[in-house]
Amino acid sequence: MKAWIQAHPRWTIALFSLIWALCYPPFPTGWLSFLVLVPAFLATQNLRPRTAFSAWFVGGLAYNIVMYWWIYNVIKVGPPFIIGGGLILLILFLSLFNGIIGLGFRLALRHPLLLATFPLAWAGLEAARAVGEMSFPWNDFGYALGHSLTLMQGVSLYGVYGLSALLIGANLCLFQAFRQGGANGRLWLLAWFLLPAVLWALGIRTLLRTEGKDSSAPSLTISLVQPSIPQTKKWSEEYFGEVMAKTFRTMDGPSSDRSPIAGSDLVVLAETSVPDFLRSRPELIDTFFTRAVQLHAPILIGSLDFVPDRKPWRDYIFYNSAFLFPPNQNGSVEQYSKLRLVPFSEKLPFQNVFPILNYVHLGEGDFSPGAGYQVWGDSLRFAPSICYEVIYPEFARQAKKAGAQFLVNITNDGWFGRSNGPYEHANIARFRAVETGMPLVRCANSGVSVFYDAWGRDLGHTALMDSTVLKRRLPVAYRNPFYARHGGLVDAAFLAALGIWIVCLFAMGVKRPRSPGTKALGPD
Repeated sequence: MKAWIQAHPRWTIALFSLIWALCYPPFPTGWLSFLVLVPAFLATQNLRPRTAFSAWFVGGLAYNIVMYWWIYNVIKVGPPFIIGGGLILLILFLSLFNGIIGLGFRLALRHPLLLATFPLAWAGLEAARAVGEMSFPWNDFGYALGHSLTLMQGVSLYGVYGLSALLIGANLCLFQAFRQGGANGRLWLLAWFLLPAVLWALGIRTLLRTEGKDSSAPSLTISLVQPSIPQTKKWSEEYFGEVMAKTFRTMDGPSSDRSPIAGSDLVVLAETSVPDFLRSRPELIDTFFTRAVQLHAPILIGSLDFVPDRKPWRDYIFYNSAFLFPPNQNGSVEQYSKLRLVPFSEKLPFQNVFPILNYVHLGEGDFSPGAGYQVWGDSLRFAPSICYEVIYPEFARQAKKAGAQFLVNITNDGWFGRSNGPYEHANIARFRAVETGMPLVRCANSGVSVFYDAWGRDLGHTALMDSTVLKRRLPVAYRNPFYARHGGLVDAAFLAALGIWIVCLFAMGVKRPRSPGTKALGPD
């Protein structure tokens, strides 16, 4: 095996980058994340830095195609050339990070301190990917352990970026065991074994201490309405009546005796469950008001909104919003508009910086971000989030600081069909529950709709493409873990570690003097 790796380093890096992509849920192979990169590291150690970058970039293509191929399904309802071209550009862009990782690892081999701190630099790079208008922090390495409730408990202390650092640390321990051999190799092997063992023990201890806390916690009954509207019909004016009829049939259930949502304290519908501008449908506003009063429960729906805005490049500002209908006629409808917009899908990045971009139209939604967080509810208060926002640890932390006791995420993953995309999205949402210590409910148009408690336990979920109502009693236990309180400092520490590591790289690695007669290992 070692000889094959040395003879075929590029193939090794590509193959194990592909296997790495299969470590994430829904695939049940997350345990491989403790060792999956070892062959790629072994293959990289004898490459020149430039070659290491190119080999990991190619491996990144394989990795990112597996991770994001499902975006291709959007072609069924969007301009094929624009969607297909955008997917290719996204995969190329994200593969650059893989190339940077390969280059960084190869240069880190020049000094023991650089190699020892490489996991922190990796975590810093992941944290950096969550910053700015081009951010897309979907595939952080730590998410591979979403299959294990026990192993993921530590993110309440150090977040998903810290879990990524620990996984890289485990891979480096095994890499050193193979690299050094002998007594030193056995010590590294022991360290590799101890790392997941300690994670497991700490997770078991955390979960054992939670026994009984859910049963004594205040709770409320929530219904998640999943009508599974086909994406090919959802935005067609011709099918609008049929779309809403199916949504109401799902809410009412097959029996006229008792609706499946009866007795709920909160009813939740998915993102854009009303696929139009809500203010242009006064009859639906009246309908949801009436139903909320009849149910004696607020109804949360997703829809679009617009307000006039006389600018040279537009007449209106458009929002992707959530609306909460109160259970009394005297109440007013609450609105939350999405803060984090998907780059190139919901808006072009840097439109505020370069106004000329407002005149460019590539098929994006041309939405604007909302004004701020919203927290709703009486005795138990929740913060709404829409789709993509749940992939940001900072978003969930800020919602908790604003007063939320649990999170409600509405999304429409029907764009992605029957694929791994909706499962990856639900897995990411689970991490936000554990990090913040807040329960999270996720309502998706076509699934996966799910309830997570404050420790990330799955209290019930739907199957993909089912038309159903998922109704559960959600315990809202109080937790205020370290990462919920100080996650900003933790993430900043990882970013600082990346910056310091780069400075040290130039000081110790790139400019390190060579011994006489030593063959150059620098760039070609």
